[in-house]
Formats: sequence, C-alpha cells, structure tokens
Amino acid sequence: MDKTQHSSKKTLHNGLYAAALAVVVLAAVILVNLVVRALPSQYTEYDISTSGMFTLSDTTQNLLGELDTDVQAYYLAISGEEDANVTRLLDRYAGASSHFSWQQRDPVLYPTLAEQYDGASTGSVVLVCGDKYEVLSYYGDLYAMDIEAYYYYGTQQYSFGAENALTSALAKVTRTASYRLYELAGHGETALGSDFLETLDAAGVTVDSLNLVTAGSIPADASVVLINAPLADVTADEAALLQAYVDGGGKLLAVTDFTLETPNLDGVLASCGMTRQPGLLVETDGDHYPYGMSPTYLLPDVASNEILAGMTAGMMVYTPIAQGIVSQDDSAYTHTDLLTTSLDAYSLENYATAETAQKADTDPVGSFAVATAAENEATGARVVWINCPNALQTAANQSTSGGNAQFLGSIVNWCNGQQTTAVISAKSMSAAALTVPAGAIIGLGVLFVFVLPIVCLIAGAVVCLVRRRR
Repeated sequence: MDKTQHSSKKTLHNGLYAAALAVVVLAAVILVNLVVRALPSQYTEYDISTSGMFTLSDTTQNLLGELDTDVQAYYLAISGEEDANVTRLLDRYAGASSHFSWQQRDPVLYPTLAEQYDGASTGSVVLVCGDKYEVLSYYGDLYAMDIEAYYYYGTQQYSFGAENALTSALAKVTRTASYRLYELAGHGETALGSDFLETLDAAGVTVDSLNLVTAGSIPADASVVLINAPLADVTADEAALLQAYVDGGGKLLAVTDFTLETPNLDGVLASCGMTRQPGLLVETDGDHYPYGMSPTYLLPDVASNEILAGMTAGMMVYTPIAQGIVSQDDSAYTHTDLLTTSLDAYSLENYATAETAQKADTDPVGSFAVATAAENEATGARVVWINCPNALQTAANQSTSGGNAQFLGSIVNWCNGQQTTAVISAKSMSAAALTVPAGAIIGLGVLFVFVLPIVCLIAGAVVCLVRRRR
C-alpha cells in the first residue's frame, strides 16, 4: 500500500469518525432540548420581573399541592394574539400540579365554547372541574384597573391580578364542602366589607346575620360565629347561648373594643383561658407601626403556624388601637398567639387620663399578644380573640393590600378544618425606574466619556506595537 492510499484511508476514517461524532452530538442536543422542553416552566424560565409577576405565592402553591381533582382551564384567545403574561402564568400552574391543565381555544375555531359558560368572551379564562366552572374576565379579573389613579389623574393603569383571580376560582371549583359564618347583630357590630366577604366566598364560606334575641339559638349549620367589634355587651342570655355553643365544640371569633366594658362577653372568653391585659399597647420599634403614624397603630408580627397556613409570606396585618391578651396556663384550652408586638412594646395602663403616650414606670414592657387562638381538643371547640376593634375594617385591610382579609380567611379556614385562603396582591406592570444619584452623574460621565475611551486607545496602541515587533 503506497502512502497515497494510506493517506486516503486515514482521511476517510477520520471523516467517518467526525461524521459519526457530529451525529451523536446532534442527537444528544436534540434529546436534551426535548427533555428541557418537557420540564415545567418554573424550571426552565426565570421570573425577572420586578414584581414577580410569574412567581407563584405560597397560597397558590399550597392549594395546588392539595389539589386531588382534575381542573381544566380554557384560555379563549385568537391564535397569534395571546397574552404572553396569561399563558406563562397558566404554564406555571400546570407545572405545579399534575391535576391542572390548560388549553387555548380560538373563538373563531370554537365559536360555541364561550356559549357554554355564562360570561365567557374573548380574553377570558374558564376553569372547569366536573360540573362547576368559573369565568375570569380579561379586564376586571386578570387585569385590574387602579381606580384611585383613574379617579385622581384620569389615567388608566392596570395591575396583573391574574394569580389572585385564578387561585380564587380554583378554590371555588374544587371545594366539596360549604360553610356558613354567622355575624352576630344587635349590639352595633361592624358588618364585614366586600373585601372580606370576597375572601370568605373564595374559601367556600357563606355569611349570614344572626340576632340571638330574635333567633333564640345559634343555627345548627353554623360553622363559625363572628362577633365583630360590638358597641355594647351581649346580654346574659346571649352569653349563655354562646357559652353553650363553645362548650359543645363550636367555633367563635371575637373582635373586641377595649374601651368598652363587656363583662358578659369577657366571661365567655375567660372560660377559654383568655383575659385582657390592662392598658393600651404602644410600640417603640419603628418596624412595628407605620412611618409617621402614632405608635399605637400596630403592625404586629404574624405567626407562622398551621392556623395561618393560608397567609402569603411577607403579608402584614394592621391593628390600630389594640390591647393585649393574657393566656391562662391552667386552662383546658391550648393557646397559640397569632399576632404579637415587639419585645420593646409596653401597655399604657392609664391611657384614659394620659395626655401623651409616654411610658410610666409601672407600665409593663414586653411582647404582647394582639390575637390569640384557643383550642379544646376534647370538645373540638376553637375560639379566636382579636383585641382590636379595627382589625376587620376595610380601611385597615387596604393598608396591608389585603393582609387583614387573608388573616380572617385563614382563621375561618382553620375553624373549618381547611388550610388555604386565596388572597394574593395584584402585581405591578411597571418596571422600577433605575435612578442615578446626582453626585455620581459627573463621575460616571467622566468614566464613560473620557477614561474608558482613552484606556481603549492605549490598549490598541500597545497591541499594534507588540504585533509589529513580532
């Protein structure tokens, strides 16, 4: 064999080897691409939006984790005109649970689909579970307009509220049990606002009014009885009915005003091992009350436990003008503090006559409970006491972007044996502006206009000289 033939065979062998290697590499790339595309979007797509538009909250993840029935979502959108924000979020839901799936349906190709679901139209998302369904409108549910900005400035600004809408709808279509909360009436109680009612509705809770004087008893279908900031004490007969209800394993939520004397209601709470801490709570830690507001307008620490499992991480609860709660160790009830002040707070005992909130030498200092849960495992009774009359008011809820409503929903769900409440803040559509401090503008200008160009010229000249000498 001459050298020419040997060289040709070697070249052919190398060529075949290179071709085979290229095929293997190409097949590997295709296989990796298929595997990556099959992975849920949360593992392949990163949410770099400033407001975390596509990052599922703990509330949503808890609900999807509990999901044990199949839910089908239909996104009604014309092909080529889909909203990428909506499709990406639906992908995240589908990736978080094998029981959730979604499909796009073009209204042109499926003209009768929208007719099957009342209120559905182009842009809507329909969630279907068995014979239940919920329709989410494009404007109003998936995107919420800032009413305040429109009212004051005449501009239409929208936030991305799709996660709250989807999670609330998901909770509604998958709930198999319904619950009924009765608001006690007849003592000047504060009725729950629409924001609290919507939260409870998402948790499958229906709210009715109850006047014990006229009704004479607590209805048998009562899952929770709410006493929300009464302006007068319950009567002795009403207290007896409430006491019997609790002793029989009932669920009671009491929101009280410490400036009013309510010995009959206090007696029911005392039977559950909870009494008042005399005085008005005052914070000294700036992180526990709003900036520029009175230190009696509390932003207490929110406990992380089973009772508040539905609370979204980082959400606050606003409790302006509150009093502490003392739990008795020798009670038949197990107590869990839900909202607590900082360790540096104090209880102003002479608040009724004090001209300022200045601490007196005799005022107790420490961490005080603003809300406490009591549970009797023997009877099944669950009682929650919030010693702040403003906790379940719309103004307080708006100050925390729904935190107070979610707090209520979590408590009611705990009373009902549930753990998920759907209240998720809308995500801002605006990117945070990058601002450069005035003092750095000159320095950055000199750096980019003069220093860097000169450095590049010098480096280029050095490279040219080195190459010429070679």
